Amino acid sequence: MTAAARPLPKLDTLTWDQSSGRACVWCKKLLTTGAVHAGTIRERMGAHNLDTEVWACPLCAAGEGAAADV
Repeated sequence: MTAAARPLPKLDTLTWDQSSGRACVWCKKLLTTGAVHAGTIRERMGAHNLDTEVWACPLCAAGEGAAADV
């Protein structure tokens, strides 16, 4: 299952927990069971590939969490 289609934030706006998959990409709450793959943020810096896989909490993935208020 993947999160509902919505724009992912820029990589430089994420916290360490968000970019490492420990927190929801949208509401920043720490993830436990039920995390949903939200997608991959694709970025490059020169020759360096900065692609980052991000995850969402079940509420934000369903469009009901804090991300729905934005």
